[in-house]
Amino acid sequence: MNTANILIIGNEICNLELLKRQLLEFDEEWVVNTKVYRNSKVELNSTHHNLVIIDFDGSPQNLLEKIKIIKQSNKNYSTPVLVCFMETNAKLIKAMLEAGALDFIEKPFKPIELFARVRTALILSSTIDKLNQQAHIISESQSRLNEILSGLLPKEIIEELTVSGESKPKKYREASVLFADMVDFTKKSMSLPPKILIDELTQIFSAFDGIIKKYGCTRIKTMGDGYLAVSGIPTPNKEHAIKLIQVAVDMRNFLMIRNLTNPVQWEVKIGINSGEVIGSVLGSNNFLFDVFGDAVNTAARMEKTCGPNQINIGMSTYLSTRDKFRYIERLPNDVKGLGIKSMYYLKSSCNNTAITNTEEKKEHEDNQKTLSFPMALSI
Repeated sequence: MNTANILIIGNEICNLELLKRQLLEFDEEWVVNTKVYRNSKVELNSTHHNLVIIDFDGSPQNLLEKIKIIKQSNKNYSTPVLVCFMETNAKLIKAMLEAGALDFIEKPFKPIELFARVRTALILSSTIDKLNQQAHIISESQSRLNEILSGLLPKEIIEELTVSGESKPKKYREASVLFADMVDFTKKSMSLPPKILIDELTQIFSAFDGIIKKYGCTRIKTMGDGYLAVSGIPTPNKEHAIKLIQVAVDMRNFLMIRNLTNPVQWEVKIGINSGEVIGSVLGSNNFLFDVFGDAVNTAARMEKTCGPNQINIGMSTYLSTRDKFRYIERLPNDVKGLGIKSMYYLKSSCNNTAITNTEEKKEHEDNQKTLSFPMALSI
């Protein structure tokens, strides 16, 4: 057994010192300290002990209060407590045990009995400490696991899987989808060392995650240099389109500000569309929550047909947000697999707050309040 710290508390200093000497005579690796009652509370709150012994010589009520103080202390709430009695009665012993004491020792002490009771209490204390350490490790591991899961699955889906063991596919009638893609990523990946490239993406996507959380949206996944997020899934939100547009603006602004000091320059293309979306957990071991539907496909095409540092909006999102934002209508595009699609570049909010991009840095720095974009040609 490792060195054990024992604290003896009571009223009479001479009794405390006598008990201390008797314990030290056993020649065990015990560190024994004594405190009178009035000074014991500070000690109990500041220092952990493996065993607390109460030298009792007062009223039963005082004894129960002393046990309560120990059990409510910051450092010794789980420490075993022994009580020393001169005279015992069944009622007091029962009350003492119910209050949280482990056992009692009768005075005058019999050395063998004293040693056995203290030794047993210290073994229990050692076991409690080990269990507390294991519980702490398990708690930290669980927190880390929850943190990892929260990056893979939405909170609501995790709770559903935990409770029922499955998550059924759901149809979300009103939701918005965002695809973001880094411009010239393939070219940069050939010229940058792998570590720098991964560090760059980690920093950028971590910032994007923070923006997503800020507006109550959900990241679905990253795909190389691509980033997929949704709003209104899995928790419905009437302002799903507005929130996701705000996300897109903050993503682009983050990169603009970052480019002012970062040696590696990045531009982003962002496509957004709204509509009916199906969400479901895929896989039985390696879970992945993914989204499907025409709204998702269209959002992906909005990103593909988008210019650098632009936010390209599909018709459904435009119709639901045109009273909140100003747009520049593009020429309809013949989108692969979807036919002719109307699309719009985001210009500003309806209060004329400019939504800046890299191409308009100078205008932004000159505090111009509106921006002009060239009309996009059919792609």
